[in-house]
Amino acid sequence: MSGYLRLFILFLFFSASVEAQFNLNSSDLSNVKISSLTDEELRSFQQQAKSMGLTEAQAEQLAVSRRLPATELVALRKRLVSLQGSTSTPSNGTASRTYTATEVATSASAAMLSPISTVFGSELFGTTSLSFQPDLKIATPVNYELGPDDELLISVYGVQEASFALTVSPEGSIYIPNVGLIRVAGETVEAASSRIKNKMASIAYGTLRTGASKLSVTLGRIRSIRVTVLGAVKPGTYTVSSLSTLFNVLYLAGGPSAIGSFREIELLRGNKVERKIDLYNFLLKGDQQDNVRLRENDVVRIPPYNKRVELAGEVRRQGFYELLQKETFNILLQYASGFTDNAYRASVKVQQITPRDRRVLDLDANQYPNYIPGSGDVIEVARVLDRYQNRVAVAGAVLRPGTFELVDGLTIGGLIRKADGLREDAFAERGHVKRLKEDLSVEIIPFNVMNVMKGINDLPLKREDEVTISSIFELRDQFSVTVQGEVRNPGAFQYSDSLTLKSLLFKAGGFSDAAFPQRIEIARRIRRDTLTATDARLSEIIEITDVTDFSFDQHDITLYPYDVVTVRRMPGYLQLESVSAVGQVQYPGPYVIANRMERVSDLLRRAGGLSPEAYADGAYLVRHNPGNLVRSVEAAKVEKIQRQMKDTTGTVTSSINRPYDLIPLDLSQIISKPGNAYDLLLKPGDELFVPRNDEEISVTGEILFPTKVPYAPNKSLKEYISDAGGFADNARKSKAYVLYANGKAATTRRFLFFKNYPEVKPGSQIIIPHTVEKVPSRRTTAETVGLASAFASLAGVVIAILNSTR
Repeated sequence: MSGYLRLFILFLFFSASVEAQFNLNSSDLSNVKISSLTDEELRSFQQQAKSMGLTEAQAEQLAVSRRLPATELVALRKRLVSLQGSTSTPSNGTASRTYTATEVATSASAAMLSPISTVFGSELFGTTSLSFQPDLKIATPVNYELGPDDELLISVYGVQEASFALTVSPEGSIYIPNVGLIRVAGETVEAASSRIKNKMASIAYGTLRTGASKLSVTLGRIRSIRVTVLGAVKPGTYTVSSLSTLFNVLYLAGGPSAIGSFREIELLRGNKVERKIDLYNFLLKGDQQDNVRLRENDVVRIPPYNKRVELAGEVRRQGFYELLQKETFNILLQYASGFTDNAYRASVKVQQITPRDRRVLDLDANQYPNYIPGSGDVIEVARVLDRYQNRVAVAGAVLRPGTFELVDGLTIGGLIRKADGLREDAFAERGHVKRLKEDLSVEIIPFNVMNVMKGINDLPLKREDEVTISSIFELRDQFSVTVQGEVRNPGAFQYSDSLTLKSLLFKAGGFSDAAFPQRIEIARRIRRDTLTATDARLSEIIEITDVTDFSFDQHDITLYPYDVVTVRRMPGYLQLESVSAVGQVQYPGPYVIANRMERVSDLLRRAGGLSPEAYADGAYLVRHNPGNLVRSVEAAKVEKIQRQMKDTTGTVTSSINRPYDLIPLDLSQIISKPGNAYDLLLKPGDELFVPRNDEEISVTGEILFPTKVPYAPNKSLKEYISDAGGFADNARKSKAYVLYANGKAATTRRFLFFKNYPEVKPGSQIIIPHTVEKVPSRRTTAETVGLASAFASLAGVVIAILNSTR
């Protein structure tokens, strides 16, 4: 469905439903606001156009006849563009949509010839942000010529007052009441104002002659004109505002076609060429002198191009360019905004078309101003090579290494002086030059650095030579010494000549509090020429016993590279370590271990004994396991045993990897008999925990109603289970056990047909485990028969024994 046909549908909508007095023949759309219409209303009336046989030109003429303002026409087109994404798809699978003139221009350009999308200037007509719409809110142009359908607003003010809104008739006249007909067609607004004033002053408005009244003549509604466009992407006759310009109509027509010219567009007026338009003036300079205002029945003719060339490669704007007959490559280069920064400018490559085939031309830079490209030429600008014609480099022990300019007569010494000379650590005996030979192999040329600096055997340099001066530190190992043991900052330190033991200890921050300065060892590497079976030494050990301070005196020893200094710990030096008493004791908190034989009873005594609310039977000791390394070694041993026994449970390993253990305590035995087997020796970090008296019993596991019940003396395990609703169906009754508050556990024991249930104490937890379902085994028929035979034989033997004993 065409865009103009959709406009016609909207006009019907205005006349039929916006205002009741509108009708198809006499509706006035001058007050219509497109913004008041909803998207649903626009879509519903689009379907009515299928049954109407109007052409696009007829639809536009209908819009003009109903006086739709040009501003509303523009707004309507924008609304229709926004609805294009929601058009329906016919049943045959072909997408149905309506195109604006801009979209038609863009799509047709891309479809007719692929290079058109890159023709310089084509982007002017392919963007929706540039439309060249005339400004309808400006003052009436000075040279605007009136014509039929223009509306003049005439006002008389002063002694006499009157106002008229008059439309120029098809005959070119306006009718003023009490004055008569006045012809204004073909006149400018200024000329028409003078004629109207003279006529009105001479008949009914004499005060205009004396100046007692004034006259104002302005342009109200602007007429529409018809302009024909030939050679465009969408040629045809367009009805546009009389303020429209040539660029506006070219934009509506989609610009030049695939073979259309951008340089020689003709404006025909009265069957004569009024003007030739070159769009490149606007594209390159922003010059709008060719953007002239159109008149009724103007014809815009776009002839085919005469010459078009392609410019590719290292130019700022690649693409196809249209050239006039005498324009040279330099002018073409200006159209492309010149070379890029990386362009090779000495020459370009031209691919020409001859009557029989193609040929290649190398165009030198001195030919650019005179070479006139031919139609179809492809000119390619190459990229500059990534190489240097006068570069040399110096690296290493110079003050300013890098690349430098190669000038005539530059030598190694001159290059070093360009780099601000040698560094203090430069190795003066030898340097080398890396040079690329003619066969592209690399040659290394040695030289004496001090000699070339004095001008002796100073070698001249060539392009791309690389001079390297080594540092003395690069030619020897970086020596170090190590200090370990009881110093504040142990580690490795850089060795320097004449480094002594006291200097190294001073670098390490001095002795720690646990250091024993009278016992220091220095391990020194043994230098030997050969190894013998009798010499098994790995290092030489030097014992130092007289380092008491860091004063500068003669009692010091010089160190050698790779020496390892070890400062021993003071004999009997022990750090203070603590244990804790937590819970229901008189004085809870940390306690420093007084001696190595301190026990739980000693800690309980120091903590003031138990508090009145303490539950002694629930006490336990939290003991932290050794470090990760020790635990990992123990776990590895257990895993090895489990692999040998083919045990895959991993239970023992997980218990070893626990960070701490809970050790149950019998405080009654500990308090009554301190030092006995129940009174454990304390270890650093131990925590004695005495809980509060808990009078609740927890029943959990496979029980009907897991809960907590009050503790009652002499109440059995089965009674507590009954209080919780009894066993569940999947309960493993024989394995019921009690977990006491101190971490101990007791299970049900059986002797013959008698069961001995564990005692339940305050704070205990009764746990009923889950029954493990056994999968029944299926025996074969042969196994069943064999088993039956075995039982029968056993029965016969028993009967024979019984008979023999009678």
